[in-house]
Parts: sequence; structure tokens; C-alpha cells
Amino acid sequence: MKKIALLAVVAGAITFASCNNSPSKDKNADGEVTAGEQLDHSLDKMDEVSKDAVAKAEAEYNKAKADLDAAVAKGDKQAEETARKTLSEAEAAWNKTKEAVKEAGDKVESGVNDAVDATKDAAKKTGEAIENTADKAGEKLKDAGDKAEGAIKDVANEADKKAKNLKEALKN
Repeated sequence: MKKIALLAVVAGAITFASCNNSPSKDKNADGEVTAGEQLDHSLDKMDEVSKDAVAKAEAEYNKAKADLDAAVAKGDKQAEETARKTLSEAEAAWNKTKEAVKEAGDKVESGVNDAVDATKDAAKKTGEAIENTADKAGEKLKDAGDKAEGAIKDVANEADKKAKNLKEALKN
């Protein structure tokens, strides 16, 4: 029963730590908490809770071991048997806690790697979209420039014709 309760506490603590969304502070002091800062805070909190859970399980194991040693020293066979059973349960709980923390760490690492990959993909797509937009804008500017150049040539030709007509009119 103690093992199940301890595992439930560890699982709850790990879940709480990984889902905690209240950042401790803005690390770069820009007035906003970025996703990276939030992730760092959550990972720090999970690490802290995981270490605490493993330390508590280890403390329970060490206490059970000390109780067994005390029972053996007294020569109390009934207390020794109870202490051996408690030690065995504490050791199993400690090992399960360490394994649960390891699995949680592996899942967090996998999640972080997935998030990094998704961020890289999003950045690449954003870069491509910016490049496409820049290309389209460049084409439109070139077209506008060509049209403006044509209009200027037309105006210049028209002005030249009018100047020639005026010159001819003044000669006559």
C-alpha cells in the first residue's frame, strides 16, 4: 500500500512540475516570458520535484534498512521479519520511483526534441513564405518600374513632338 501511495505522489509531483505554467521570473527582463523561458522553468521545476521524490524514496529505504539492522541487533525475529518485508517494499518503491523519473525524463526529452523540430519546420516555412513574398514584391516593383519607364518615354516623346511643332510654328 505504501508503494502505491508513494508512486501516486511521485507521478502527481512529476505531472504538476511538467504542467506548471507559472514562471518564476522573466529571465531576460524584457517584460515578457517567452516559450523558452517557460520551458526552462518547467524543466527546472520537474527536475527539482523528481530529485525530491527520489530522495524521499531513498530515505524510506535507508530508514527501513536501519530498522532491520536494529531488529537484527536486538535478536527479535518477529521484528526482523517485519523489517525485512518493509525493507523489500521500500527498495521496490525506490527502484520504481527512479524508473518513473527516468521515463518521465525520457518523455520530456522526446517532447522537447519534437518541439525543436516543429519550431525549425515553422521557421523554415516562414523563411520560404518571406522569400516568396519578397520575390513577388520584386516582380511587381520591376513591372511598375517598367511601366513608369514606358510612361516617361511616352511623355518625353510627346514633349519632343510638341516642341518640334512649336518650333515649326515659330518659324512660319
